[in-house]
Amino acid sequence: MKIAITIFYFLFSLFFAGVEPSDEIVAGLKQGKSSELVKYFDEKVSIKIINQEDVLSKAQAEANLKFFLEKHTVKTFSNSHVSSVNNGSQYITGTLETTNGKFRISILLRRNLIAQFRIENDND
Repeated sequence: MKIAITIFYFLFSLFFAGVEPSDEIVAGLKQGKSSELVKYFDEKVSIKIINQEDVLSKAQAEANLKFFLEKHTVKTFSNSHVSSVNNGSQYITGTLETTNGKFRISILLRRNLIAQFRIENDND
């Protein structure tokens, strides 16, 4: 009986174990797909793309990110850090290598939604 309960618990855990938003965001960055990233945008997003910084609606932020990714085709994304904070926020940082150079990426998630998205020149 204990074995049956253990197996049931294991299968139940596997069934309800979901993919973390941070995993899907990293995958979207690696593929250069704005559509994968926008799924996690909050209604208002603080966004910085190189030298332009503003708080934009989800639709405006999507348009800006899509324009950037069309102009800078992604080669790779090296995820350097994902961390969680006690208040449920998560940070994702890494380096995005594109056809036009390298960029530092910083993302802040609150309630599993992107509240802040930053793309800055990587001056290495």
